[in-house]
Amino acid sequence: MSGVIFIFFIIALLFFIGAFHYLKLVQQSASYPPKKQLKQKVAVLASAGFIALVIGIILLSFS
Repeated sequence: MSGVIFIFFIIALLFFIGAFHYLKLVQQSASYPPKKQLKQKVAVLASAGFIALVIGIILLSFS
C-alpha cells in the first residue's frame, strides 16, 4: 500500500512542477501559446495535483 501512496505523491509533485512551468511561461512577454491557454493549463495541472495530493493524504491516513 505504501507504494501506491508514494506514486500518488510523485504524481502530485509532477503536476505541480508542470503547473509551475506553465506559470513561468505566462509571465514571459513573448510566448507562442496564448496566455489564456497557458492559464487554463496551469489551472488544470494545479487542480489535478491538488486532487492527487488529497488522495495520497487520505490513503496515508487510512494505512
